Amino acid sequence: MELNVEAMYRRYGDMVLGRCRTLLRNEADAQDVCQEVFLRLHRYREGFRFDASPTTYLYRITTTTCLNHIRGRSRRREELEEEPTTIPVEDSRLASHEIRDLVRHLLAEADEGTRDCVVYHFIDGMTHDEIGELLGLSGAAVRKRISTFRARLAAHPPPWLKEWED
Repeated sequence: MELNVEAMYRRYGDMVLGRCRTLLRNEADAQDVCQEVFLRLHRYREGFRFDASPTTYLYRITTTTCLNHIRGRSRRREELEEEPTTIPVEDSRLASHEIRDLVRHLLAEADEGTRDCVVYHFIDGMTHDEIGELLGLSGAAVRKRISTFRARLAAHPPPWLKEWED
């Protein structure tokens, strides 16, 4: 039995694009990554397990592809930045932006399992048990990965917080 990628796109394309929009928060990137998801599905269609739910499979591959895109974007940004600029923080939106960048940076450095747990929990609002079932882990293992990520985040306070403490 061969996978019909065109039919999958017609049926699940909007779901995949919506997931990309949620994770990437950029329309052009979301559309690019959505295309990449279906290209990968086409490329690896022979390896598709028909015992798995198509939505579960697509959800997972979409999340992984989006996170890889974020990681690549983070690396490209680091390569382009020659010297960081320091701007005094007077606006909470800027502080939120710095925190979001820090989270993206730490997610890019995290292993795939931890990234999946963090995204499913904080972005999708899934419980530890739901994530464990999706990823084949125990709820305790998911909780540990999220706890470890939180500890890494706490160990990297944003620069503006250090300036406030001085």
